[in-house]
Amino acid sequence: MVVGLLLAIAGIGAASALIYKAAVYAVPSAVGIWAGFAAFRTGSGPLLAIAIGFVVGAIVFGVGQSVWDSSLPKTARYAVALLFVLPAMWTGYCATLQVAELVGPADLWAAVPAIIGAVAVGVTAFVRLGG
Repeated sequence: MVVGLLLAIAGIGAASALIYKAAVYAVPSAVGIWAGFAAFRTGSGPLLAIAIGFVVGAIVFGVGQSVWDSSLPKTARYAVALLFVLPAMWTGYCATLQVAELVGPADLWAAVPAIIGAVAVGVTAFVRLGG
C-alpha cells in the first residue's frame, strides 16, 4: 500500500515535470501539430506530415527567438513574447489545476496552486525565450 502511494506520488511528479517543460513550447507545438494535420488531410503520408509539423514548429520557435533577439522596438519584442507566454501560462494553469483537483478538497483551493503554476510556467517561458 505504501509502495503504491509512493509510486503514485512519483508518477504525478514526473507528469507534472513533463507538462511544465512542454508548456514552454505550447505555441510552436500547436502550430506544428496543426500544420502536420493539414498536410495529412491534403494527402501527404503520415511520415511526411510528421516531418512537416516538426519543421513548421521549429520555424515558429526560431522566428520567435529571432524577433526577440532582434533590434526591433521593445514593444514589438514584448508582443511576440506575449504570443509565446500566454498559451504557456494557460497550459500551466490547466495542468496544475488538474493535479490540484486530485488532491484538494475544494474548487477555490485548487485554483490557488493553479494560478501559482500558471505564473511559474509563464515566467519560465519568458526566460527561455530570452535565453
